[in-house]
Amino acid sequence: MPRQKYPAIAIYCLITLMLAFFASNRLFRGDPEGWKLIISSDGLGYYAYLPAFLIDRDPSFKKVTERETKILGYDKYKPSYLVNIGNRTVDKYFAGEAILLLPFFLIATLLSWMGGLEISGYSFFFQLFTGLGALFYLFLGLYYLKKILEYFRTEPILSAILIPSILLATNLFFYTLWRPSMSHVYSFFAINGFLWFCCRAIQNPRVWNFMLVSLFLGITVMIRPTNGIVIFLVPFLFQVRENIPAFPEFLKKHKSFLLILPAGVIIFMGIQSLLWHIQTGRWMIWSYQDEGFYFGYPEVTNVLFSYRKGLFIYTPLIFIACLGLFRLWFIDRVRFTSAALFIFLSVWIIAAWWNWPYGDGFGLRAFIDGYGFYALLLAVLLNHRWTRLSTPAVILIMLPFVALNLLQTWQYTEHILLPDGMNRENYRYVFLKTDSAYRRCLRSVDELPGYRMDMLHPCKVFRNNFETVPANWSYSMVMKTSSAHSGTHVGLIDSVHHFSSTLLLRPERLSSYPAIFYVEGSFWIRDSLPGASNKAKVILSMDSISPHGFYYYAFPVNPIPVTTRGIWRNCRFSMTLPEFQIPGHLLKIYIWQTGNKPVLIDDFSLVFFTEQKKPAAD
Repeated sequence: MPRQKYPAIAIYCLITLMLAFFASNRLFRGDPEGWKLIISSDGLGYYAYLPAFLIDRDPSFKKVTERETKILGYDKYKPSYLVNIGNRTVDKYFAGEAILLLPFFLIATLLSWMGGLEISGYSFFFQLFTGLGALFYLFLGLYYLKKILEYFRTEPILSAILIPSILLATNLFFYTLWRPSMSHVYSFFAINGFLWFCCRAIQNPRVWNFMLVSLFLGITVMIRPTNGIVIFLVPFLFQVRENIPAFPEFLKKHKSFLLILPAGVIIFMGIQSLLWHIQTGRWMIWSYQDEGFYFGYPEVTNVLFSYRKGLFIYTPLIFIACLGLFRLWFIDRVRFTSAALFIFLSVWIIAAWWNWPYGDGFGLRAFIDGYGFYALLLAVLLNHRWTRLSTPAVILIMLPFVALNLLQTWQYTEHILLPDGMNRENYRYVFLKTDSAYRRCLRSVDELPGYRMDMLHPCKVFRNNFETVPANWSYSMVMKTSSAHSGTHVGLIDSVHHFSSTLLLRPERLSSYPAIFYVEGSFWIRDSLPGASNKAKVILSMDSISPHGFYYYAFPVNPIPVTTRGIWRNCRFSMTLPEFQIPGHLLKIYIWQTGNKPVLIDDFSLVFFTEQKKPAAD
């Protein structure tokens, strides 16, 4: 068999594998996680343009909201992707993904009509072809990656290893199968398409190739505008070899490239601007209301290394890929500068977003869009004559990354890994665990504050060191001991005294209503017997927060079981409380011992923050 066919065979095998996974996990499951929720999560917002504009002709998304409410079964459901601009409703997401899914949407409409099914945008064929659309763009993105690797004269057998690895050893696999309506696989396709047609334009600088480059840049930006930084990778595609001019020489000779390049962005952003105008009457808006960037305080360390969502923790193959930069330094400084600048900008932008973990999900999903580029860095690292390894050695290097990713993907789908809020202790506790006893064994309450939350000026700080009964705190069992964390007194909860001292607070005294609060809690706890606090819970409750009912939230004191005794441990939590709409009711926060073993508590503190006041609407 010719060696050149190895990458193509690898792609064919991946097509078979992914279709089999898709069928088994989406079509032949009887639970709601099957085909009924192929369109889900943030993908609801990216997809909503299609049923709203083509079926309902309703830019207010009212009918779409009604259908999603019925599918999800939530009372008083309000899509998080809809925001208010003045008195008009707008989809905060860009419409690039919807444009790519349009052919699949039309096929689903035709088949639904022929089969006499409801043409709602969310019935069987619409869900099915959204999933198939994600697979289609995945395979096309992998095909473009194959062509780019050929352009760089990568050994065919190495390409045949790298292409499956960038899928199976990263969370691209999860987001294609379990979150196919989210934008990442479409951005992966668009960026790879842009890079490939740049390669073609370098080899054959004709206007048609320039136009394709511009087209792919436009759709890349229309899916996720921040991905426009991919233009900084253009110099990376120029190699020092025959028939390939240097980057400055190319620009000097083909000035039309610079003129045509922005055309695609202008066209596609013109379409987006038209959609905004239809929805709001304005041509330009900032659709991410109450969200934004902290460019001066990017969470770079957390984004790359944290156990919560760190890129190098959950997708370590990308760390190996980044080592290709060192090889580039010795090969070509221009290409090195281009690659390093792209990595720097992408990390900075991703880390500067107010919600740097990007919500619930597996791994740091914001990097998936550029995984094709990291595959090229891997090729640089492994394909050079000084670092070239034998095929078995490369396979042995890749296998652990593939195995780890597939196992952790399974852990995530089986609720062993948390969708958010993981930390070092949680990660170590469930690392490589597969027993059913570990399902839903973790619980973490470690939310990030909202973008508009004023974290510099707390509304109020409440502390209880159990030496006296402070204002706003109810009395509970207190005992004197020489082993207190501070002072001489501690709170006691056991089989007789189930409840700790309780904070009793009327939230309207902290801020005008309606109000949303963010609370940071901290207390020290000591188990008198091994595992005594494993059945203790933190309780937050209020009789009535809105016309729709009361508020009650409980979570365990220990995110993972403990077996120690006689040691003071600091327990923390942070969370955003629901909007309080009805004044006059007490918010209660306390610790409840549902077990029988005695637990000591000391230095209980609660810090409240609220949102900065919005400027008046224009």
